[in-house]
Amino acid sequence: MTVEELLKQLEAIIRRAEPPTRDALTKFGQQLKAYGEERDRESEAKDKEIAELKAKLGGVDQVTRASPSDIAKSFRAVMDEFHTEAREADDVGVAIKTLDLEVKGLVEVDEQRTTLVLPSAGAAVDATSLSTFRVSFAAVPALPPDVAPEPPPEPKKPRARPKPP
Repeated sequence: MTVEELLKQLEAIIRRAEPPTRDALTKFGQQLKAYGEERDRESEAKDKEIAELKAKLGGVDQVTRASPSDIAKSFRAVMDEFHTEAREADDVGVAIKTLDLEVKGLVEVDEQRTTLVLPSAGAAVDATSLSTFRVSFAAVPALPPDVAPEPPPEPKKPRARPKPP
């Protein structure tokens, strides 16, 4: 039974009711109508959320392809971000000294490039068919570009020894 059907039944009862009861039932009808409208709005919001989640799940079967260098560059950017924050910190900065990364995926090789096909979340994948791409990152100090290294000192010339008499 819907809220509209209940409201119609309530109107029929209100027409036959005594005036004090009629007033109370009229207020109840208004509250029931407001309740129904609120539930309709909530239901529409839930339906919208369900549709969005279904759309996201529809993309679960899609795969992501990335070259090994793209993956490495992405994680290098993460390390650079941490180091930038450490240099700009007012107090003690924290930097990542090393980062070891393992990515599992299917390797695709064609004439022009090698890519990793990464399984999506929820995909049923046989782990034995995946290859492992391992990358280790380490912090390397960088010299400012305007500081030239000092030239090495020139070798000293040997002195001539005096001949013995």
